[in-house]
Amino acid sequence: MEYRRLGDTELEVSAIGLAAWPLTTSAWQGDDGEALAFLQKSYDLGINFFDTADVDGHGKGEELLGKAFGGNRELVVLATKIGYDFYNDPAADGVSGSRRFDADYVRYAVERSLERLSTDYIDLLQLHHPTLEAVHDDALFATLEDLHTEGKIKCFGAALGPGLGHHDEGVLAMRKRGAKTLSTIYNLFEQDPGRKFFTVALETMTGILLRNPHANGILDDTATAPSEVKSSGYYPPRTEAWAREAIEKRKKLAWIQKGDMTIGQAVLRAYLWEETVPSALVETQRLEQLGEFCETTDKPGFVREEIAEIAEQYRRNFDVPKA
Repeated sequence: MEYRRLGDTELEVSAIGLAAWPLTTSAWQGDDGEALAFLQKSYDLGINFFDTADVDGHGKGEELLGKAFGGNRELVVLATKIGYDFYNDPAADGVSGSRRFDADYVRYAVERSLERLSTDYIDLLQLHHPTLEAVHDDALFATLEDLHTEGKIKCFGAALGPGLGHHDEGVLAMRKRGAKTLSTIYNLFEQDPGRKFFTVALETMTGILLRNPHANGILDDTATAPSEVKSSGYYPPRTEAWAREAIEKRKKLAWIQKGDMTIGQAVLRAYLWEETVPSALVETQRLEQLGEFCETTDKPGFVREEIAEIAEQYRRNFDVPKA
């Protein structure tokens, strides 16, 4: 496993990070004991960076991480998110529902997250889908700075969403607010606005964290038909037309698989070419597949010309008619 600096912080994170939310949804086939074993095996495979949100399973993601690593806290880098007020709005699910970023709520949410994580500090606290108004709120960022000074968080960032877009929020978070990380949906089929963030991140020394890197299973070959496209917990939801188009695009990417690389490894290797990307957050419930992903940094990297060809294919929509 390769380890990279998280933005301009002193934290070192695994280039392959794990999104914990798949262990908290109805799609998870195991019990809590199996979820804990999955997390611990992830660490054995070299992963030290785990990402969740307080709203994942309404606290379950944090509780699982707290149980898995509470006794070895210094060995892992834990990232969580706050912003969806599921305490007062049970319908809040990280996609819809009440969002709050006022100082009192932020402090309350951080304290509850610390309890569930069984820790006295959070390595990376992320604002969960902040609005433009929130990014402009001086009081919010004064509160985050106070939490940092108090030692309750090591650094803060922003997780953009829901869905694609939110360019202005992302740029402001980096340039005006000093966000150490910016989390965004990014895969070879959905490179905007992510590509624009890379340039700004170089200027601001921000780490860009990539979500949904395998495009709901199409870019790791677990979905080869529209009916197989992963849906539970993923956002944005996929239409059959989107899935059919994406499957055709996948066929145009066979050339990026070098030697014995799988497509799942090849796309991760392409993302990690970007120096501003400290970690790609993989989303899987299968240990065999996780082991495959964790071998990515042992595989050959790409050269600039190959990355340019991928960009050109994207510009042409991979020569596939738009749905």
